Parts: sequence; structure tokens; C-alpha cells
Amino acid sequence: MEHFCFLVILSLSGLAMALQLTSPCNAAQAQPQPIYDTDGHELAGHDMYNIMPVDRNLSDQCVYVSSLRDPRCRMRAILTPCKKFGRNPDGYVSIKLAEGSSNSSKEASPQLSTDVVIEFPGIITWCMHRLQWYVHGGITNQTHVTVGRPRGMEGCQAPAGTCKEQSFLFRVEKHGTGYKLTSCFHAPCRDLVLFDYDGRRWLTVEKDGHEPLVVVFKKFHLASLPPASAPQ
Repeated sequence: MEHFCFLVILSLSGLAMALQLTSPCNAAQAQPQPIYDTDGHELAGHDMYNIMPVDRNLSDQCVYVSSLRDPRCRMRAILTPCKKFGRNPDGYVSIKLAEGSSNSSKEASPQLSTDVVIEFPGIITWCMHRLQWYVHGGITNQTHVTVGRPRGMEGCQAPAGTCKEQSFLFRVEKHGTGYKLTSCFHAPCRDLVLFDYDGRRWLTVEKDGHEPLVVVFKKFHLASLPPASAPQ
């Protein structure tokens, strides 16, 4: 009997030790990981960034909008030469947490595998709509990344507790030397890829096995703006 009790106590002690050894590791794995810009700093919700491909063949390209004069106020996210907007903030995006949590604030850092809202905050069009990203069909049989806000869609407030339109939510995932963007509007989550159409490269939800667009985030610095011209 004493031998049996000793074995039970020993087994329980071994189990307790195993839990102590594994729990911290599991807890560490559960912690959300930050996203870093090209300067090695964590992304922040109140800052703006260029989204630039890692591919050397696309090194002079940045993500921008297809047109600022679309009569339907529905534009697409495409790749365009970065020099098109120079040092102006037009081609920069904000990336904000979309989940309602104690850490959700304007300054909160977006994190890997977490729902985020992406927007071109520096662009003002005649439609006067917030240029948030969302996925939408049309034009081709692909699902494109669209910017703007059509009638009947309110977009997403970030940070916020809930988002009525899940099509506005994206995620950032680590991929090789950079990051990839994904959309989880329709399960399973799918990567954003490039789709050649009408002489342009459109940002599109993966459908035909294309490789993801791997990108980095370059922070916009106010000091980089050209000096304002003196009044005449």
C-alpha cells in the first residue's frame, strides 16, 4: 500500500513538473507578435506607411489607388511607381487594430495574425469618402482589394468592438524576409496577390494558386515633406 501511494505521489509530482515546464512555453507562443517597419520599429496605429514589394523587380513600386475620379467612388488598390506621389503622404496607409480589446487604441500597435483595418488617410477625393480597404468583386472574375465606400456600406471604425462588414478586415502574416497580407472574408483565409489586368497590377485575393505579394512597411516621416513655398 505504501509502495502504491509512493508511485501515485511520484506520478502527480512528475505531472506537475511537466505542466510547469510546458505552460510558460505555451503562454509565450500565444502572445501576439509585433510587425516591424523597415527601420526596425513596431508599427503604430497613428503612423502611416508605404507598402512596398520585397521583389527586386518591383522595388520601385508602391501600393496606391487606381483612380481618384471614379464616378462610383470605388477604386482599386494597385502597384504604381513610388515616385508618382513622391514625398507626399498620398500613397501611405494607416494600419489599425480592429479588435475590441483593452489594448485597442489609436496608438496601439497592429500585430501579426490579428484583424486590422487599412486606410489611405492622406487622400481626399471628390467623393469625400474614407478610403478604407475592403474586398469586392467586379471588373473581372477576381476579388479585388477596393478602396472607398460604396452606398450601404459604413466601413469600420478602428479601434472598435465589432465590424459590421467583415470584408474590411485584413491580417498581416510573416512571410520570408517580409510580410504578406491576407483576407479572411471567406474561409479559409487567402493571401493577397498581384493580378495583371488592363496594363496594371491589381491587388487581388488569391484564387488560382498565385504566390502571395510579399511586402515591407516604410514609415512616412513628416520631416521628409518638401518645404512649403513662401506666399507671393
